This record gives sequence, structure tokens and C-alpha cells, in this order.
Amino acid sequence: MNVNLRQLAKLLELSPTTISRALAGYSDVSSKTRRRVQDAAKRHNYHPNPVAQRLQKGKTETIGIALSASQNYFKDTFFLDLLAGISVSLSKVGYDLNISVAPNSEHEIDSLRRMVQGKRVDGIILTLTKAVDERISYLLDQNFPFVLYGRTEESRPHAFLDMDGELAFREACTFLIELGHKRIALINGEPEYMFPAFCSEGYRNGLKSGNLPFDPELVREWRHGDAQLSSFQQTLALMKLPQPPTAILFHTETAAGILQALKKINLKVGEDISLVGYDDLEIAKTNIPPLTVIRPPGSNAGEQLVGMLMEVINGRSPDELHKIWQAEMVLRQSTGTV
Repeated sequence: MNVNLRQLAKLLELSPTTISRALAGYSDVSSKTRRRVQDAAKRHNYHPNPVAQRLQKGKTETIGIALSASQNYFKDTFFLDLLAGISVSLSKVGYDLNISVAPNSEHEIDSLRRMVQGKRVDGIILTLTKAVDERISYLLDQNFPFVLYGRTEESRPHAFLDMDGELAFREACTFLIELGHKRIALINGEPEYMFPAFCSEGYRNGLKSGNLPFDPELVREWRHGDAQLSSFQQTLALMKLPQPPTAILFHTETAAGILQALKKINLKVGEDISLVGYDDLEIAKTNIPPLTVIRPPGSNAGEQLVGMLMEVINGRSPDELHKIWQAEMVLRQSTGTV
């Protein structure tokens, strides 16, 4: 027969508290009593309330991510891949994922406050970091466990995983110069975010090492809220310049917009113009021709972030948890000589 907590406690002549603590594995309950309670629970088909168990342990066994609806994260294939990796990795360690979506970036901090002050999560994963980021300052002030996917100018110790955007874009720019390109454009993310700032720095350093002048007209921005539309518009604007680029560096999440723009003006990728994208997303592999990319090491960023956050939650100093990955060039048919 099925029983509830009080009925099971009465059958075993134990208190409900002892039953709960025995099933939760607390060491203050003897192994003999724990086995007796576990056997009885199984025999009578009793399953403890997981929410109550978590409250008893003082943990939610949930990790939070606060997002802004205005950024259209769920149209971003890169973010969806990252989110899938985080979700799968959390399930392996018995944790759930709580995604809080604010109406805009200004209210994202409010979502964080609700998660932290309401004790809804044990830790936070933050993405799209800025040089000065109030989300990070808040979590540090609260001494709350978190990990960044990205970097910030915050000097207080915190855990982060990031890609070396400066090195990646510097090497990509050098590669295009070696192919004979002298007019190389960059379609970059918004400059207030740290990673695009590193990419821009690498692009400029690559031009400098190749003795090419920096032309601000060749640098354009795409917006996270409408990546494809803005990259489509910026590509058309670039190709209308009196001296249009012969190559474009970009983030692969904007590839669809760039490719549509080039198709609209009848330019053949790999012949009329060269493309190098950052990140080896599916579109880079399946496009005809396939795209040369700067590929970050592994699609396991989500797994790495979860592992680092678990270490912070379990007491490891965040100052010991810094990882900066280097990317590699994957040569395909979207690049050619001039």
C-alpha cells in the first residue's frame, strides 16, 4: 500500500523528522535505521518530496541564468548550443536550470536579485559580460556563487571561462593578409561587451602587423537583438563603399544575414569575396561553400562552466578558477587569394 510521511513514521515508530533525515542520508541517523527506513519506503512505495528535501539540506540544487528578452537569446544558435551544454551537464550532477527572462537588459539585475534574495538558486551563470557590469558587482557584494562566460574589468576575485578573442582575430586577419587581402572588414558585436572589444583589438593588431592602415569605415556592428537583420544591412553598406572589402571577418552567429546580403548582390563566396567566421556553428559546415572559421576548443563550454560553478559552490576560491581558451583556424572554401 502507498503511505505518506506520517503514516510511514507511525509504522516504523519513528518521528517524521527521523524518516526525512534518514532518506536524505544524514549522518546523524544510524546506518541501521537508514536501511530500515529505506527498505520500508521502498516496500510501501513512499517517495519523499524533493522540494522539502532540498529545503532541509539548505540547497535548491538549481542553477540560475538571468536573460534579457530584448537580446533575443533564443534566436542565437551559439547561445542555444551553450544552453544545451549547461542543461545536460547540470542534469548529470542532479541540478535543475532556472532561466529568468527580464523584459530588457536594464531589468536583468532585478531578475538576479529575485533569484538571490529569494534563495531560488545555489549559483548563477552569467554571459555577455561588459567591462563594467553591475550584475557582477551585485553578486560579489552578496558573496553569491557565480561563474562568467566572458571577462570583465572587475578586480575582485571571480571565476570565469573565456576565449582569447584578441589572438583569434589577430591570427585570422594575418591569414587574410597573407592571401593578399588589403581591404579587410570586421562585422563585430556591440563594443560595450568585452568579447567584441577583444576581437576588435585583435583585428587592429593584425592590420598593424601586416602594415595595413586601419579604416573605420570597414568596421561595422551587429546588434544582439537582431543579429541577422543588422548583419545583412551592414554587409550591404560595406559593399557599397567606393573601395569595398575583399574579405570580411565576422561572428558565425551572423552568417545567415551576411550570406543573404552577398547573394542579393551576386557575389560568390570564396571567389569574389573571402569570409572568416568566429565559431564553427552548423551553418559554417553546411553552407555551400563551407566557411573558413576560427573554432573555439570544443563545444563543451557549458560543461566547463557547470564544473567551475560546482567548485565555487563547494567552497573553492574563485581566484583559482580562470580559463582562457585559444581557438584554431579551420580552412574551408570561403577564403581565396586576391
